[in-house]
Amino acid sequence: MTDASYLQSLQLIDIAANENRLYHYNGGQAYIRISMDCDALMIIDHTNFNKSNIQIVNGTGYFQDCANYNIEYSKRVRENGSILNWFLKHTQLHEKDRV
Repeated sequence: MTDASYLQSLQLIDIAANENRLYHYNGGQAYIRISMDCDALMIIDHTNFNKSNIQIVNGTGYFQDCANYNIEYSKRVRENGSILNWFLKHTQLHEKDRV
């Protein structure tokens, strides 16, 4: 188990979506195929703001059960724009409201 910053986890999700390796994203957790050449599954849980928990597990069964999910989830993220950019834009708006 490894902790990463919240922003790092958003960057990983954006990169995976651009490469059609994002199999699931619900705003709190993301399932990413490490490489299309292997069955390693990276699970990012960033429900705890300020840090993200990352696990790497055997995804063989998951990828068999969820064939082609990567196409739809990756497409959704790409069409809606970078998750990292969205987050930065909206947090800046809230910071301005507090001043």
